[in-house]
Amino acid sequence: MPRVVCILVKGLELWFNSNDHLPPHFHAERAGDWQVKVYFMRTKAEMVEVVYATRAKHPTQRELRDLLVQSETHRVALLKEFEAKVNVKGPGAKR
Repeated sequence: MPRVVCILVKGLELWFNSNDHLPPHFHAERAGDWQVKVYFMRTKAEMVEVVYATRAKHPTQRELRDLLVQSETHRVALLKEFEAKVNVKGPGAKR
């Protein structure tokens, strides 16, 4: 799992899956509590998909805001990282 290096959100792990699908996205996790996919080329309202969250822990508004702001600010760098680090699988794959 290649790490996302162009952004950093304190306390969260950010990575791309090596073999993944379109649209471009990365994963963010607070270990043991929750994981989300961040579709950084979409609008803020469509950007986050919750993969899992424990009953007691969910992403805070601050964590989500930080992810969204940094993702919007660094879209170009995120896309370059995605294209360099991810072997795209499925429909629309370029590789």
